[in-house]
Amino acid sequence: MFSFSTIEPLAGSGGWDLRNFLENSFSTLGEWISLAVMILGIVAVGYAIWQITSGLMSQGKKQTNWAVAIILLLVGGTLSMTTGFQFVQDIAGGGRRTIEDLGGQTITLFHFAKTFLP
Repeated sequence: MFSFSTIEPLAGSGGWDLRNFLENSFSTLGEWISLAVMILGIVAVGYAIWQITSGLMSQGKKQTNWAVAIILLLVGGTLSMTTGFQFVQDIAGGGRRTIEDLGGQTITLFHFAKTFLP
């Protein structure tokens, strides 16, 4: 029969707290999302290649949106790299900084208006 003293060394006493669980789940979900973004990038590149190839081979008979095909090729290539998810996170971080800067400037403007305007 197992006792608690024999199970604890097997499981590890510090490994089953909420903080470790959340950190591990965050890193695991980050890896899964990174792989999904890479797959999405590969699909975008494949579709862009299909659009460009079929547009060139149709000799002008098929209507092709060249701008969308080229943008899909560029964005898909960026996302399909191993740093594609980091690229998306950097864009989101830039948006966050912009919102925080705008929020700080707006608050400063209201403080200026309350202080110096009648």
